[in-house]
Amino acid sequence: MDFTQDQFIAKVAKSDAYVAGSKIKFDFGPEGSILLDGISRKVERDDGEADSIISLSWADFQALANGKLNPMTAFMTGKVKVKGAMGPAMQLKQIFQSLR
Repeated sequence: MDFTQDQFIAKVAKSDAYVAGSKIKFDFGPEGSILLDGISRKVERDDGEADSIISLSWADFQALANGKLNPMTAFMTGKVKVKGAMGPAMQLKQIFQSLR
């Protein structure tokens, strides 16, 4: 199921799906960024500072969120790159599961 960035933002906000105490930025390159702020408990289009920065395409993000792309496979093949703290990034699987 495809979804827009705005739909993802609304779903995260509604379900309160954050990594507590951490800021995670999804960097989609030219397609923008989304910041999950587990400190302030908000999600928004933002290119601000984050504990973990996860770089990937919007299509690969949707595949991860829908369970069609294995996170470890995506990381090992370079489809997903992580800068900063790995701990919060490792908790994203639970966030995606809670959003389905």
